[in-house]
Amino acid sequence: MNILGINFSNDAAAALVVDGRRVAASTEERFSRVKHDASFPARAARFCMDRAGITPAELDAVGFFWNPGAHLEPALPRQVQTPRHHAEYLYSVPNHLVQLMGQPAVRGITQVLHLEGRDLPIHYVDHHMAHAASALFNVPFDDCAILTTDGYGERTSTLVAHGSGRRITPLVTVEFPHSIGALYAAITQYLGFRPNSGEGKVMGLSSYGEGALYDAMRSLVHLTEDGFEIDLSYFSYNMERRRRFTPKLVALLGPERTPESALDERHFEVAKALQLVTEDLLLHMAGIARARTGARNLVVNGGVALNCVANTRIIREAGFERCVFYAAASDAGSSLGAAQYVAHVVHDEPLDPAPYSEYLGFGATDAQVDDAIRRAGAESRVVEHPEAVAAKLLAGGAIVGWYQGRTEFGPRALGNRSILADPSRKDMKDILNARVKFREPFRPFAPSCLEEACGELFDSAEPSPYMLRVYNTLPSRLDDLASITHVDGGARVQTVTEAENGPYYRLIKAFGEATGIPCVLNTSFNIRGEPIVNTPDDAVRCYLGTDMDYLFVHDRLVAKRGKPFPEEIGR
Repeated sequence: MNILGINFSNDAAAALVVDGRRVAASTEERFSRVKHDASFPARAARFCMDRAGITPAELDAVGFFWNPGAHLEPALPRQVQTPRHHAEYLYSVPNHLVQLMGQPAVRGITQVLHLEGRDLPIHYVDHHMAHAASALFNVPFDDCAILTTDGYGERTSTLVAHGSGRRITPLVTVEFPHSIGALYAAITQYLGFRPNSGEGKVMGLSSYGEGALYDAMRSLVHLTEDGFEIDLSYFSYNMERRRRFTPKLVALLGPERTPESALDERHFEVAKALQLVTEDLLLHMAGIARARTGARNLVVNGGVALNCVANTRIIREAGFERCVFYAAASDAGSSLGAAQYVAHVVHDEPLDPAPYSEYLGFGATDAQVDDAIRRAGAESRVVEHPEAVAAKLLAGGAIVGWYQGRTEFGPRALGNRSILADPSRKDMKDILNARVKFREPFRPFAPSCLEEACGELFDSAEPSPYMLRVYNTLPSRLDDLASITHVDGGARVQTVTEAENGPYYRLIKAFGEATGIPCVLNTSFNIRGEPIVNTPDDAVRCYLGTDMDYLFVHDRLVAKRGKPFPEEIGR
């Protein structure tokens, strides 16, 4: 079966599952170039179908990430309520989704449906079940506890479930407006950042605080046997979005920060207190998951799972043998989860035997690369060993754009759409923030290291393939990793294997052989306010508009006018 999954809330996305196998997935923002694009994912859906070589007429079903019927259930007569099994989370009756599919941008799908004279089932999957599906069906566990948490989905903000094979059994739900994601978004707004976008900035900012406001922030939440409650007298996010907190919060914490204004110690302390309380809530929910399921393994998903500082505490303190955090944890990942739910739960299709890969997005041809370079009027050379050449340039202090293979599905650049630099240069963080990324100076950068060398650099050797854990840099390697070690001594680590990403692995290995540091600084290939680059045109445009020194697109080395090509690497 050809099953398309879609979402269009924060981070609109589409994903395609064919006969139970993951074929393609992408956020709409990568094509529209609108960061956190929430519009109907017409371009992403078209990409997925083109990647599989199918037309809209060949789709067998659509999985939608939201169940509008959940809002109606309390008002329905008892005798017509949905049966209490997996269909509880499923509606095949099209409503507003059909109208959206009839918009001009996706008229082809609707025309094909009418011309072919057949029905296309549209399955409305409960939002947190979509998150749970992408958690369970993309990890190497047959049995696990599942914890999903975000702002909200229908009425639910947090779900604890037991995953076994293709079965997902909901056990505990916390209902909105009691929500970890909504709490974090409200304080993000209070601190002058954009909610549902700037939460990562707040997490980074929290490292500058000491915890002086922890007690005040902790007073806003109450832990319960089945979850938690938030004192809503301090918040208004359940009523409006323009201002998500009340004057009572301002009285407690002080005046809110004006966007783009200077940051001070109080802002650091608010961010730190929020982070610590978030960790308290997540550890509490992880404890409930362990007690209710008895499982040895835990999978965490939903937007809050992008909080890598909290994830590390879960790993170390929640009592599970293994913890996995799904890479595309935001609502984008629910598109793949919805498709997989329909495939594996509704239609009982076999699970994908291949290990999960984050590289599910767009991949360019060499002809598209050459056309992009030509249109930009840039100079380029074909190099025989781009990984070795890039490593040599990095060792010499260059900042390098690295564009290879297919785009990452989730929000982290994992070596296919990355900007790379030498992690030992103490000034590199300031250079990149000011002259390449054009972003706030307090924001840290992440390391990518060889998986087998992780324990030689950091205080953990556990794999961290999706940059969703924080490890402390070993004191003996602080000089080697000066530009990727945050102010608190931690780093958001990505471990790399040759099986997962051969070209990137070989680049890091070559850099390590040249410098003794099997690790590079890795940041996403974009500038502030823009999505990660998707096409070669995006990459060349971003490169030419910043102070990056060189750009590798496949085996093409691109240099700006007047930038010399080292003679020994060109041919």
